[in-house]
Amino acid sequence: MVGKADTRMQLLGEWYSKLQQIATKVNAISRKYDVSFEQFLVIEQIIEEERKSPSELAVFFKTSLPAVSRKLNLLQSKRLVYKIRGEQDDQRLMRVNATPEGIETYESIKAELLTWDAQLKDHDINLMAMVNHTLEHAN
Repeated sequence: MVGKADTRMQLLGEWYSKLQQIATKVNAISRKYDVSFEQFLVIEQIIEEERKSPSELAVFFKTSLPAVSRKLNLLQSKRLVYKIRGEQDDQRLMRVNATPEGIETYESIKAELLTWDAQLKDHDINLMAMVNHTLEHAN
């Protein structure tokens, strides 16, 4: 007889497998443009949500400022973002913007993701929505 805990473990395994399939796909799309999906998400926040400071990005991604700084340095080395220092007469303050190449890369990845997303079945979309809802309430 399968118990409730066994059923939950099985569902957790199935969820994890599906999540891995999704992660593999989105990373494959972004890798075509020489960025990880995580880097794409950073650029997305800079462009779409206008999170322009490292501290805003750190809060959004629930990570440390040094981790955000490493991500931004990597994106800057790829010429996808640039840093602006010294706005408002304080050299310690830094803002980031996407370069034209960063915007083009972002738009290209976004277009491919939307094409892929259109191919997903309704039950996959519903699964992702349920996972999001569950994780929001678990945290």
